[in-house]
Amino acid sequence: MLFRRPTRVRSRSLLFSLYVSPIANLISGFGVNHVQYADDTQLYVSLRNEGDIQTVNDCFRALHSWFVINGLSLNPNKSEATILGTSARQRREVCISQITLNDAHIPVATSVKSLGVVIDNTLSLNQHVSSMGKAAGYHIKALRCIRKFIDEDTAKMIGSSMVGSRLDYCNSLLYGTSNANIDKLQRVQNSLARVVKLRGKFDHATSILAELHWLKIRYRIQYKVGILTYKAIAENKPSYLAELITVHTPARELRSSSTTTLHVSRSKTVFGSRAFRHAAPAIWNSLPPALTQNLTTIATFKRALKTHLYRQSSCC
Repeated sequence: MLFRRPTRVRSRSLLFSLYVSPIANLISGFGVNHVQYADDTQLYVSLRNEGDIQTVNDCFRALHSWFVINGLSLNPNKSEATILGTSARQRREVCISQITLNDAHIPVATSVKSLGVVIDNTLSLNQHVSSMGKAAGYHIKALRCIRKFIDEDTAKMIGSSMVGSRLDYCNSLLYGTSNANIDKLQRVQNSLARVVKLRGKFDHATSILAELHWLKIRYRIQYKVGILTYKAIAENKPSYLAELITVHTPARELRSSSTTTLHVSRSKTVFGSRAFRHAAPAIWNSLPPALTQNLTTIATFKRALKTHLYRQSSCC
Protein backbone atom coordinates (compact mmCIF):
# COMPACT_ATOMS: atom_id res chain seq x y z
CA MET A 1 0.00 0.00 0.00
CA LEU A 2 1.34 3.41 -0.96
CA PHE A 3 0.78 6.40 1.29
CA ARG A 4 1.24 9.87 -0.11
CA ARG A 5 1.68 12.99 1.90
CA PRO A 6 -1.39 15.24 1.55
CA THR A 7 -0.93 18.07 -0.93
CA ARG A 8 -2.10 20.60 1.67
CA VAL A 9 0.67 19.56 4.07
CA ARG A 10 3.30 19.78 1.33
CA SER A 11 2.03 23.22 0.36
CA ARG A 12 2.24 24.45 3.96
CA SER A 13 5.79 23.15 4.25
CA LEU A 14 6.75 24.92 1.01
CA LEU A 15 5.13 28.17 2.12
CA PHE A 16 6.93 28.03 5.48
CA SER A 17 10.26 27.39 3.75
CA LEU A 18 9.66 30.41 1.51
CA TYR A 19 8.66 32.52 4.50
CA VAL A 20 11.87 31.84 6.45
CA SER A 21 14.19 31.82 3.42
CA PRO A 22 15.51 35.38 4.13
CA ILE A 23 17.40 34.11 7.17
CA ALA A 24 19.90 32.51 4.77
CA ASN A 25 21.16 35.96 3.79
CA LEU A 26 21.11 37.05 7.42
CA ILE A 27 23.31 34.13 8.49
CA SER A 28 25.69 34.54 5.54
CA GLY A 29 26.16 38.17 6.52
CA PHE A 30 28.01 37.00 9.63
CA GLY A 31 30.26 34.67 7.64
CA VAL A 32 28.65 31.62 9.25
CA ASN A 33 27.91 28.52 7.17
CA HIS A 34 24.51 26.90 7.53
CA VAL A 35 22.22 24.12 6.36
CA GLN A 36 18.52 24.93 6.29
CA TYR A 37 15.63 22.47 6.32
CA ALA A 38 11.90 23.15 6.64
CA ASP A 39 11.83 23.83 10.40
CA ASP A 40 15.43 23.11 11.31
CA THR A 41 18.47 25.30 10.70
CA GLN A 42 22.02 24.21 11.51
CA LEU A 43 24.88 26.69 11.85
CA TYR A 44 28.52 25.66 11.72
CA VAL A 45 31.74 27.62 11.83
CA SER A 46 35.45 26.82 12.02
CA LEU A 47 36.80 27.86 15.42
CA ARG A 48 40.15 29.55 15.01
CA ASN A 49 39.97 31.94 17.95
CA GLU A 50 37.61 33.11 20.68
CA GLY A 51 36.19 35.77 18.35
CA ASP A 52 34.46 33.06 16.30
CA ILE A 53 32.29 32.16 19.31
CA GLN A 54 31.28 35.79 19.63
CA THR A 55 30.35 35.78 15.94
CA VAL A 56 28.05 32.80 16.50
CA ASN A 57 26.45 34.54 19.49
CA ASP A 58 25.87 37.70 17.44
CA CYS A 59 24.35 35.60 14.65
CA PHE A 60 22.01 33.94 17.16
CA ARG A 61 20.85 37.30 18.48
CA ALA A 62 20.20 38.60 14.96
CA LEU A 63 18.20 35.46 14.14
CA HIS A 64 16.21 35.80 17.35
CA SER A 65 15.34 39.42 16.47
CA TRP A 66 14.30 38.45 12.93
CA PHE A 67 11.98 35.72 14.25
CA VAL A 68 10.39 38.09 16.78
CA ILE A 69 9.79 40.78 14.16
CA ASN A 70 8.21 38.24 11.80
CA GLY A 71 5.90 36.68 14.38
CA LEU A 72 7.94 33.52 15.01
CA SER A 73 9.90 32.25 17.99
CA LEU A 74 13.30 30.66 18.39
CA ASN A 75 13.21 28.23 21.32
CA PRO A 76 16.60 28.03 23.08
CA ASN A 77 15.44 24.91 24.96
CA LYS A 78 15.23 23.05 21.65
CA SER A 79 18.60 24.30 20.42
CA GLU A 80 21.77 22.22 20.65
CA ALA A 81 25.45 22.95 20.22
CA THR A 82 28.58 20.85 20.04
CA ILE A 83 32.25 21.29 19.14
CA LEU A 84 33.72 18.80 16.69
CA GLY A 85 37.39 17.90 16.59
CA THR A 86 39.98 15.29 17.41
CA SER A 87 40.38 14.28 21.03
CA ALA A 88 43.86 15.82 21.13
CA ARG A 89 42.67 19.15 19.78
CA GLN A 90 39.73 19.32 22.14
CA ARG A 91 42.09 18.84 25.06
CA ARG A 92 44.23 21.72 23.79
CA GLU A 93 41.39 24.12 23.08
CA VAL A 94 39.83 26.38 25.66
CA CYS A 95 36.81 24.65 27.16
CA ILE A 96 33.60 26.25 25.87
CA SER A 97 30.72 25.26 28.11
CA GLN A 98 27.83 27.23 26.62
CA ILE A 99 26.61 29.61 23.92
CA THR A 100 24.45 32.59 24.85
CA LEU A 101 21.18 33.43 23.13
CA ASN A 102 19.92 36.65 24.74
CA ASP A 103 19.31 35.65 28.38
CA ALA A 104 19.20 31.91 27.60
CA HIS A 105 22.25 29.68 27.67
CA ILE A 106 22.63 26.76 25.26
CA PRO A 107 24.95 24.15 26.78
CA VAL A 108 27.63 22.58 24.61
CA ALA A 109 26.82 18.86 24.49
CA THR A 110 29.11 15.94 23.72
CA SER A 111 26.70 14.77 21.03
CA VAL A 112 23.80 16.05 18.93
CA LYS A 113 21.27 14.34 16.69
CA SER A 114 20.97 15.41 13.07
CA LEU A 115 18.54 13.73 10.65
CA GLY A 116 18.52 10.57 12.74
CA VAL A 117 22.31 10.36 13.11
CA VAL A 118 23.88 10.78 16.55
CA ILE A 119 27.01 12.88 16.00
CA ASP A 120 29.47 12.91 18.89
CA ASN A 121 32.11 15.59 19.30
CA THR A 122 34.97 13.36 18.09
CA LEU A 123 32.99 11.85 15.18
CA SER A 124 33.70 8.36 16.47
CA LEU A 125 30.00 7.56 15.93
CA ASN A 126 30.12 5.15 18.87
CA GLN A 127 26.82 6.43 20.24
CA HIS A 128 25.18 6.24 16.82
CA VAL A 129 26.27 2.62 16.36
CA SER A 130 24.99 1.72 19.83
CA SER A 131 21.67 3.40 19.06
CA MET A 132 21.39 1.50 15.77
CA GLY A 133 22.16 -1.78 17.54
CA LYS A 134 19.45 -1.27 20.16
CA ALA A 135 16.80 -0.32 17.62
CA ALA A 136 17.73 -3.21 15.30
CA GLY A 137 17.78 -5.66 18.21
CA TYR A 138 14.20 -4.75 19.10
CA HIS A 139 12.99 -5.53 15.55
CA ILE A 140 15.01 -8.75 15.34
CA LYS A 141 13.43 -9.93 18.58
CA ALA A 142 9.96 -9.16 17.19
CA LEU A 143 10.75 -10.99 13.94
CA ARG A 144 11.99 -14.00 15.88
CA CYS A 145 8.60 -14.28 17.61
CA ILE A 146 6.67 -14.55 14.33
CA ARG A 147 9.30 -16.27 12.18
CA LYS A 148 7.73 -19.76 12.37
CA PHE A 149 4.44 -18.42 11.05
CA ILE A 150 5.78 -16.78 7.87
CA ASP A 151 7.75 -18.05 4.88
CA GLU A 152 11.39 -17.23 4.22
CA ASP A 153 10.76 -14.65 1.49
CA THR A 154 8.42 -12.71 3.78
CA ALA A 155 10.91 -12.91 6.64
CA LYS A 156 13.69 -11.66 4.36
CA MET A 157 11.54 -8.76 3.18
CA ILE A 158 10.63 -7.76 6.75
CA GLY A 159 14.23 -8.10 7.92
CA SER A 160 15.56 -6.00 5.05
CA SER A 161 12.98 -3.25 5.52
CA MET A 162 13.03 -3.06 9.33
CA VAL A 163 16.68 -3.84 10.08
CA GLY A 164 18.64 -3.75 6.83
CA SER A 165 17.41 -0.24 6.06
CA ARG A 166 18.68 0.93 9.47
CA LEU A 167 22.09 -0.61 8.84
CA ASP A 168 22.29 1.13 5.46
CA TYR A 169 20.95 4.53 6.55
CA CYS A 170 23.76 7.11 6.25
CA ASN A 171 26.26 4.25 6.56
CA SER A 172 28.76 6.14 4.37
CA LEU A 173 29.50 8.15 7.53
CA LEU A 174 30.91 4.97 9.05
CA TYR A 175 33.81 4.84 6.59
CA GLY A 176 37.00 4.61 8.63
CA THR A 177 35.21 4.03 11.92
CA SER A 178 36.67 1.66 14.49
CA ASN A 179 36.70 -2.11 14.03
CA ALA A 180 34.70 -2.35 17.26
CA ASN A 181 31.82 -0.44 15.67
CA ILE A 182 31.96 -2.55 12.52
CA ASP A 183 31.93 -5.72 14.62
CA LYS A 184 28.90 -4.51 16.59
CA LEU A 185 26.89 -3.94 13.44
CA GLN A 186 28.13 -7.19 11.93
CA ARG A 187 26.80 -9.09 14.92
CA VAL A 188 23.43 -7.43 14.39
CA GLN A 189 23.38 -8.49 10.73
CA ASN A 190 24.49 -12.01 11.63
CA SER A 191 21.68 -12.29 14.17
CA LEU A 192 19.15 -11.11 11.59
CA ALA A 193 20.41 -13.61 9.01
CA ARG A 194 20.09 -16.50 11.47
CA VAL A 195 16.51 -15.53 12.28
CA VAL A 196 15.55 -15.21 8.61
CA LYS A 197 17.08 -18.61 7.75
CA LEU A 198 15.89 -20.29 10.99
CA ARG A 199 19.41 -21.20 12.02
CA GLY A 200 20.91 -21.73 15.45
CA LYS A 201 22.73 -19.14 17.50
CA PHE A 202 26.13 -20.77 16.92
CA ASP A 203 25.74 -21.51 13.19
CA HIS A 204 28.45 -19.85 11.11
CA ALA A 205 27.09 -16.56 9.78
CA THR A 206 29.28 -16.21 6.67
CA SER A 207 27.60 -19.09 4.84
CA ILE A 208 24.15 -17.82 5.87
CA LEU A 209 24.90 -14.34 4.53
CA ALA A 210 26.10 -15.94 1.30
CA GLU A 211 22.79 -17.81 0.96
CA LEU A 212 20.90 -14.54 1.42
CA HIS A 213 23.33 -12.74 -0.91
CA TRP A 214 23.85 -10.01 1.69
CA LEU A 215 27.03 -7.97 1.76
CA LYS A 216 28.81 -7.76 5.08
CA ILE A 217 28.71 -4.43 6.91
CA ARG A 218 32.19 -3.29 5.87
CA TYR A 219 31.40 -3.88 2.21
CA ARG A 220 27.97 -2.27 2.49
CA ILE A 221 29.75 0.91 3.58
CA GLN A 222 32.12 0.69 0.61
CA TYR A 223 29.14 0.06 -1.66
CA LYS A 224 27.40 3.25 -0.47
CA VAL A 225 30.53 5.39 -0.89
CA GLY A 226 31.09 3.88 -4.35
CA ILE A 227 27.54 4.77 -5.43
CA LEU A 228 27.88 8.33 -4.15
CA THR A 229 31.18 8.67 -5.99
CA TYR A 230 29.67 7.38 -9.24
CA LYS A 231 26.84 9.93 -9.03
CA ALA A 232 29.31 12.71 -8.29
CA ILE A 233 31.44 11.81 -11.35
CA ALA A 234 28.82 10.80 -13.90
CA GLU A 235 25.90 13.02 -12.88
CA ASN A 236 27.61 15.79 -10.89
CA LYS A 237 25.08 15.14 -8.13
CA PRO A 238 24.92 16.17 -5.40
CA SER A 239 26.97 19.24 -6.25
CA TYR A 240 28.37 19.66 -2.73
CA LEU A 241 30.00 16.23 -3.02
CA ALA A 242 30.98 16.54 -6.68
CA GLU A 243 33.05 19.64 -5.92
CA LEU A 244 35.10 17.68 -3.37
CA ILE A 245 36.61 15.25 -5.88
CA THR A 246 38.82 15.79 -8.92
CA VAL A 247 39.45 13.44 -11.84
CA HIS A 248 43.17 12.78 -12.20
CA THR A 249 44.68 13.89 -15.51
CA PRO A 250 48.02 12.20 -16.32
CA ALA A 251 50.86 14.39 -17.60
CA ARG A 252 51.24 12.24 -20.72
CA GLU A 253 49.09 9.75 -22.61
CA LEU A 254 49.09 6.29 -21.04
CA ARG A 255 47.31 3.03 -21.71
CA SER A 256 45.26 3.64 -18.60
CA SER A 257 44.24 7.14 -19.68
CA SER A 258 40.75 5.91 -20.59
CA THR A 259 40.22 4.81 -17.00
CA THR A 260 38.62 7.36 -14.68
CA THR A 261 41.01 7.83 -11.78
CA LEU A 262 40.46 10.32 -8.98
CA HIS A 263 43.11 12.60 -7.57
CA VAL A 264 44.21 11.45 -4.10
CA SER A 265 44.69 14.33 -1.67
CA ARG A 266 46.76 13.86 1.44
CA SER A 267 45.41 14.01 4.96
CA LYS A 268 47.58 14.72 7.98
CA THR A 269 45.31 12.91 10.43
CA VAL A 270 43.24 9.73 10.54
CA PHE A 271 40.36 11.97 11.58
CA GLY A 272 40.55 13.86 8.29
CA SER A 273 41.09 10.76 6.13
CA ARG A 274 37.49 9.70 6.83
CA ALA A 275 36.12 12.69 4.90
CA PHE A 276 34.44 12.10 1.54
CA ARG A 277 37.22 13.90 -0.36
CA HIS A 278 39.59 11.14 0.83
CA ALA A 279 37.21 8.18 1.09
CA ALA A 280 35.88 8.55 -2.47
CA PRO A 281 39.28 8.35 -4.26
CA ALA A 282 40.45 5.54 -1.96
CA ILE A 283 37.50 3.31 -2.82
CA TRP A 284 37.06 4.39 -6.45
CA ASN A 285 40.71 3.88 -7.41
CA SER A 286 40.70 0.42 -5.80
CA LEU A 287 37.94 -0.79 -8.14
CA PRO A 288 38.89 -2.81 -11.24
CA PRO A 289 39.15 -0.81 -14.50
CA ALA A 290 36.16 -2.70 -15.90
CA LEU A 291 33.94 -0.84 -13.43
CA THR A 292 35.42 2.65 -13.75
CA GLN A 293 36.39 2.72 -17.43
CA ASN A 294 32.94 2.77 -19.03
CA LEU A 295 30.49 4.70 -16.88
CA THR A 296 27.15 3.39 -18.15
CA THR A 297 23.89 3.65 -16.20
CA ILE A 298 23.64 3.78 -12.43
CA ALA A 299 21.67 0.50 -12.38
CA THR A 300 24.40 -1.32 -14.31
CA PHE A 301 27.10 0.13 -12.08
CA LYS A 302 25.24 -0.92 -8.93
CA ARG A 303 24.98 -4.52 -10.09
CA ALA A 304 28.63 -4.67 -11.13
CA LEU A 305 29.83 -3.02 -7.92
CA LYS A 306 27.77 -5.34 -5.71
CA THR A 307 29.09 -8.38 -7.59
CA HIS A 308 32.68 -7.17 -7.17
CA LEU A 309 32.27 -6.49 -3.45
CA TYR A 310 30.40 -9.75 -2.92
CA ARG A 311 33.32 -11.68 -4.38
CA GLN A 312 35.72 -9.82 -2.09
CA SER A 313 33.46 -10.45 0.90
CA SER A 314 33.29 -14.17 0.12
CA CYS A 315 37.06 -14.45 0.09
CA CYS A 316 37.35 -13.06 3.64
